[in-house]
Amino acid sequence: MAAHSVTTLSFPAAVGERSYRFIGGGTPMRDMVRDFPWQDTVLGAIDDWPVALRTSVGIVMHSVHPMFLWWGEELTQVYNDAYVPCFGDGKHPAALGHAGRECWAETWSIIGPQIEAVRNGGESRWYADNLVPIWRNGRIEDVYWSYTYTPVFGEDDNVAGVLVVCTESTTQILAERRRHALDLLARRLLACHSEADVRAGIALSAGDDPGDLLSVTLLSGPGAAAANGADLAVGDPAVIVISGAELHLCDELALAFRVSQRLPMDASFRRFLEQYTATVCATLSRLHSDRALAQAMAESERLNADLSASARTKDEFLAMLGHELRNPLAPIVTALKLMKLRGGEHSETVHEQEVIQRQVDHMVRLVDDLLDVSRIASGKVELRKETVPLADVLNKAIEMASPLLEQKQHRLLVDVAPVRWHGDPARLAQVVSNLLSNSARYTSAGGHVTLATRVVQRTLTIQVTDDGSGIPADLLPHVFDLFVQGDRLVDRAKGGLGIGLALVRNLVRMHGGEVDAYSAGEGRGSTFTLTLPDSVVDEAAAEAPADTVAAPGGGTRVLVVDDNQDAADSLADLLGALGYSATVAYDPAHAIAEAAKAMPQVAILDIGLPGMDGFELAGHLRRLPCGDALKLIALSGYGQENDKHRSRAAGFAAHLVKPINIAELQTTLS
Repeated sequence: MAAHSVTTLSFPAAVGERSYRFIGGGTPMRDMVRDFPWQDTVLGAIDDWPVALRTSVGIVMHSVHPMFLWWGEELTQVYNDAYVPCFGDGKHPAALGHAGRECWAETWSIIGPQIEAVRNGGESRWYADNLVPIWRNGRIEDVYWSYTYTPVFGEDDNVAGVLVVCTESTTQILAERRRHALDLLARRLLACHSEADVRAGIALSAGDDPGDLLSVTLLSGPGAAAANGADLAVGDPAVIVISGAELHLCDELALAFRVSQRLPMDASFRRFLEQYTATVCATLSRLHSDRALAQAMAESERLNADLSASARTKDEFLAMLGHELRNPLAPIVTALKLMKLRGGEHSETVHEQEVIQRQVDHMVRLVDDLLDVSRIASGKVELRKETVPLADVLNKAIEMASPLLEQKQHRLLVDVAPVRWHGDPARLAQVVSNLLSNSARYTSAGGHVTLATRVVQRTLTIQVTDDGSGIPADLLPHVFDLFVQGDRLVDRAKGGLGIGLALVRNLVRMHGGEVDAYSAGEGRGSTFTLTLPDSVVDEAAAEAPADTVAAPGGGTRVLVVDDNQDAADSLADLLGALGYSATVAYDPAHAIAEAAKAMPQVAILDIGLPGMDGFELAGHLRRLPCGDALKLIALSGYGQENDKHRSRAAGFAAHLVKPINIAELQTTLS
């Protein structure tokens, strides 16, 4: 049926004519189906339609999803409003009431056998992201569909029609295909070291996406891009030229793309070509930068070597100085203790002893800070986490800072939440002590210092506030940098080395937290805020280990896997002493063999195993018979939150950090 017969003829409803509620109205397709001259087709007048046809048409017309119905031997077509956009320009509205074989002649070799299989077999068929080229928008277009063909049975119990429920997935398929092509292009260009390499890579990349690109040509040189691009594109709609200049990138570069004519040159296709061009521009810019950098390297190598040597000398000096200072401190501390023991409280040198004690304590703090800076710089600091009352940690911090607070007669206000905290208590005490000492140092005698905490869910916030000299605005962004200090009075007895706040930031970040400083300006005090997420422990969870520690292993079968034989054997011995039945494996293959012989109840896996890491080994163990019930415990020298998150995501019940905390191990095993 010709398209004009549908679009120009009007069939007003006669007086008293039925409204055909099963078709509905109020939308373009419902009105068109209701008013269509079906009596001139093999389907006949609507009043004569069989129940199965009326029901199927009703389902199609009232669906908000694209649906299509073929009916009878001629496969006469009925479709709904949601399907109309799938036609594009060229088939609708002539497709309504048209025979399927004629309407879809260009793609019948694909869908025809599929339809006949449903009609003859009586079973539904599903096709996902299937390429079904159709004529639309004045060309044969490559179109991808996900669709199902469902048989519709007539009154004689034979297949009378085929119901189509479909979704066009062309946009998604092309987007993924083009993203993959750009990824492959980037990989090819990453290995390029010259413009010739880039040209070769571009030529090969066209074969990575033949559905979009037939060829790609690089045009470069002053004026060459515009001239050559114009020559290539004249009279050839398949050639699209994208210049670097229009992307505000390479002024003397363009790419000429010979593109497939089976796809529309829409915004997404052009964006793909622009991204392709931008990738090539970025590579050529990189090569240019590499050449410029290579020319400058000879001059800069000496300077870099000198800077590296200076930094290495500084780190070595700090480490050496810290260690060497401990040597004279040890006998001083010992002699001071002997003086106190022999003289008692009534010794004539009590005052002198107190002076020595204060200075020694200050020296010890300086040495500790020097050593910590050196260890953190070399990555040798490891946190030893445990669950403790927060008040105990902060009391220790106050005790460490109290000599300076008392010396300057400051008033310390403390507000600490009664919670338990999980982390390295010694390091947190060091952090808070440094902040308290910093506030005491930069606050005039008789000032006020406040230590307060706040808990929101499992996040702990600690604030140290003072009414001291404040922090200048230009110094505030650098206050946590190494060796940075504010102006001090002439008295430098408690001045420090300018490394305390740098230590604070590093130690807080090792706990997965952040620290920031605020000051309204000079003379207006300062506030330091620590934020430690996921560190507050519920009281019930904190009390659980007390019951668990005393519980015996009860013969629970535990497989210990660690390539460090001493570590594996000692852990197995410990588990045996606690009442567990422990088996040891020193490599993944041995572990799989042991588990295959007798599946343990618990497996403690070292994550850093050679050849196959603990995550991969866990997957193998899970797939063994009875492996789905296996409890997995990760063992690692890395204990950051992202490490624990990865273990949880891999199905591990717990992530234990070396060296193992025995109470935590027993709690996990139980």
